[in-house]
Amino acid sequence: MVLSGFRPLVFLAVLLLTACAQYDSERGVEVNWDQATLDRFQEGVTTRGEVMAELGPPSQLVSLGDETVLYYLNESSQGEGLILVVYNRFDITARYDRAVFIFDENDLLADYSGWIAASDEE
Repeated sequence: MVLSGFRPLVFLAVLLLTACAQYDSERGVEVNWDQATLDRFQEGVTTRGEVMAELGPPSQLVSLGDETVLYYLNESSQGEGLILVVYNRFDITARYDRAVFIFDENDLLADYSGWIAASDEE
């Protein structure tokens, strides 16, 4: 008979040890480039200063001999999870938006590329 009074306590303890979790993280620079912004830049004409004035400071500045690379990166992660006593499950989705600009020894744009990952909301 003592065990029958113990069962509700065990059930309550298991119930209290379960939880749901949400995860949301964003790192890197603000994404202020899109295809229209990238189309305004011209190879051999646009300067490094003009790109930085338009997009702000990059995530990384890399020197490659006579060339300089501005690398813009934004990482956004979202997810949810279920935490149980003997089983845990997490579902996290990460998206990476990036833009890369290569400048020659005169600080003129030599090549560039940009990518904005498709959002689930679109």
